[in-house]
Amino acid sequence: MAGGLVRLLGIFAVISAASPATGPRVSTQSGQLEGTILKSFLGNNFYAFKGIPYAEPPVGDLRFRPPQPHAGWSGVRPADTFGSQCMQFAMFSSPRQLQGSEDCLFVNVYSPRLPEEDDHPQLPVMVWIHGGAFTLGSGDSDFYGPDYLMDEDVVLVTFNYRLGPFGFFTTEDASAPGNYGMHDQVLALEWVQANIAAFGGDPDTVTIFGESAGGASVGLQVLSPRSRGLFSKAISQSGASFCNFAASGDPQADNARKHAELTKCSTANSREIVGCMRQKPAEEIFNALGALLDEDPNGSGDVVYKPRVDSDSRLPFLPTDPFTALQRGAFNLVPWMTGLTQDEGSLLAMINGFHPELAKTQTGRDWKRWASLLNIQKASSDPIALAEALHRHYFGEAELSEANMIEYSNLLSDRWFTNCIMSEANLAAPHTPVYMYVLDYTGAGRQSFAAMVAGMMGKSIDLSKMGVGHSDDVLYLFRTELDTPVTWNSDKHKMIRFMVSVWTNFARRGYPSTDVLPMPSWPVYSRSRQEYMRLNTAPSVGRAPFSDRLQFWRELDIQENWRRPLSVDRHDEL
Repeated sequence: MAGGLVRLLGIFAVISAASPATGPRVSTQSGQLEGTILKSFLGNNFYAFKGIPYAEPPVGDLRFRPPQPHAGWSGVRPADTFGSQCMQFAMFSSPRQLQGSEDCLFVNVYSPRLPEEDDHPQLPVMVWIHGGAFTLGSGDSDFYGPDYLMDEDVVLVTFNYRLGPFGFFTTEDASAPGNYGMHDQVLALEWVQANIAAFGGDPDTVTIFGESAGGASVGLQVLSPRSRGLFSKAISQSGASFCNFAASGDPQADNARKHAELTKCSTANSREIVGCMRQKPAEEIFNALGALLDEDPNGSGDVVYKPRVDSDSRLPFLPTDPFTALQRGAFNLVPWMTGLTQDEGSLLAMINGFHPELAKTQTGRDWKRWASLLNIQKASSDPIALAEALHRHYFGEAELSEANMIEYSNLLSDRWFTNCIMSEANLAAPHTPVYMYVLDYTGAGRQSFAAMVAGMMGKSIDLSKMGVGHSDDVLYLFRTELDTPVTWNSDKHKMIRFMVSVWTNFARRGYPSTDVLPMPSWPVYSRSRQEYMRLNTAPSVGRAPFSDRLQFWRELDIQENWRRPLSVDRHDEL
């Protein structure tokens, strides 16, 4: 962990009071920045520095390689606007619309206090890793506004990392080992260690937190030897290192070969594939990716490119299978808060229901199609029998319809989230303090990401029929541009204050607590007692979440990384 020398950066920070001519200034190791002063939700001033490059543009020969630290700049760099998002298909665009750029590795810093000559704050630092299935998203404030967190004495950092093929293209050998987006995350954390004292942050008190693919990223950073010493606490929200959409163990080299063929590249060997793909325009690579996605007529939702065990790399990010590393305690042993929402799958169920063609494919008893929809073709010796067993367990003899949407939501929850998250907690708990939660609030002022997504799609939903779905927790932590205004001291605001206090107190002390609502002491999670905190306006301790459903899955013929390791690497010391 960084020590006193890094802290000295704060002493030399160059700050000037805001005036019509100049904004707040900070000196980093790369050069001077001029930011802006914004208002928090409660009207407190805070300092914002946006679009700070932390890496050289990963283009040309740097494509499909770990990032290089930014060389810096001369003079004062304006830091009042976000940098480009990483290249991706726009959410819910039909036909697909490309947005963003390869030159996208930027960090944003928000702080309530900056160092002055006689004041050198050492505030806890919270580094947010955005979600989006490793194919979407950014650290910008359209979804991750700092307004709520800036009413607490913490420094918030958000950033971009490479997505899709530019983040995870792999031939599964040294030519293109993958995980470039994960290396971006490591470099961003190294940037925080080197520079955060200049923004009033304490490099020895850094908490990483993220949701969905960001939650999985947190788990992977906890496991990675490369990130040792870069953070002291971790919060995984609705994602785990070996979820199906993360380091699941699925082979990916065939995707690289197919992608290369679609861009008219030679596939004679890995070196020729990678050399040719480095020369292709970024837009051509993404257009080919669209064609690759279209090859799946059933829309199984599998992520084409994602993190992997890269022991074949010259600079491995994840040299050991996640199950093995967790089981042996060979990971970064930091206090770890992890959890999920009560009804993760309800968001996916709703989105599927809004697409008539997709919904049509999810009726009937074509078990081969169901196996594809649930992405279990490679997860069982008999995926057809597994698909039938899953269908009969959740739906009995009934067809999928509006009458059994709760059961459908549970099926999607368990397939994509519940099993992997609970498995990660059970494996980690013997080695480091783990604090488990389930968000189940449905009262007045509840937040709903599903309702927000429905609005983006020009539709509406009946919240009384929706559970607490995927990404609902994010809306209690960040101000989202699409959200309706929040009234001070309303039911909605009370729940926001509660969630923000739990998260920031964990960042301060490594133990989740609050003074906003009466809450019992939060027990450390163990495999034997399986105690967790129910997060709502009357928090309480529960035991063994989703136990019946988890027991059913344990008895199935399914082989995935959350269940047992697909490979064993004995060189797993951190």
